[in-house]
Amino acid sequence: MDCNNFLNDEDILKDQNRIQPFLNAITRNKHLFKDKVILDLNAGLGLIPVILSRSGAKQVFAMKSHDHAQKIMEQNNVNNVTLHKKSIKEVELECKVDIIISAWMGNLLFYRGNIQELIAARDKYLNKDGLILPDKGQLLLQSIEDGEYREQKLTFWDSVYGVNMKWMKRWVKHEPLLESIRQDQLNSDPVLIYEVDLMKCTLEDLSFSNSYQVQINRQDFVTGVIVWMKYSFTFTHLPIDVIMGPSKSPFWKPVILYFNEEIPASKGDKLKGSLAMKFISEDLIDLKLSVHTKQYHQIQYFRLN
Repeated sequence: MDCNNFLNDEDILKDQNRIQPFLNAITRNKHLFKDKVILDLNAGLGLIPVILSRSGAKQVFAMKSHDHAQKIMEQNNVNNVTLHKKSIKEVELECKVDIIISAWMGNLLFYRGNIQELIAARDKYLNKDGLILPDKGQLLLQSIEDGEYREQKLTFWDSVYGVNMKWMKRWVKHEPLLESIRQDQLNSDPVLIYEVDLMKCTLEDLSFSNSYQVQINRQDFVTGVIVWMKYSFTFTHLPIDVIMGPSKSPFWKPVILYFNEEIPASKGDKLKGSLAMKFISEDLIDLKLSVHTKQYHQIQYFRLN
């Protein structure tokens, strides 16, 4: 392993927003894990498998384990974890499992996550009364005013080191922005636009076309929408909701989708439209955003790849 991989592991383990919900789900709910056979789809250095073992798991199958995970198991006196460096797609388990635990999510819930792998593992190995943690995901949408940054993003191409690259503007408009936004740039409350249940969803369920309606809360211009995510552990004694919101998302970022033109809006105005997402793979998602008011109607297409 090169040092870049170690640095990446360190960054992940230091990110409490990412790690702590999983630790809480395990250590505060040992009744779920006692004497259970568990599949961890992304073991890495082995933190979660060790915690699962300490919480009473009977057996843990740990996929995508780091080269040094075995030594970490030995140093922690863990002997009921079976480590595999390969992914579950490349391994054949000899038994069913009671629980699958996985950081399956990515930006926009599924982008560059592990959702296909989780669904395949669930269908092949999860017992009929088994559990997935975390098991729910939601996408929420809000309108924004982000005119200054949008303009900077476009005018950059007017002269790039003295070269006219205005041609790029028409393509940049179709590029979603993975970025948080300031709280004062939100000009509506969030609305739920999509929800997924990992216990029963299919690959087809990862594509959707849903309508939305937000109410503008001040006199402002609307330059686009921001779509952010929440995922949940609902089988724990107390549900654990992890919110990767629009203005504070340290790891999985929200997605900003700009309209073709900014829309003037008054307090109380209703902004309506639809958002369609076509899931092609974890690394390729097509989006279609529409918006309309009494005076305006726009349709915009985007691609995440």
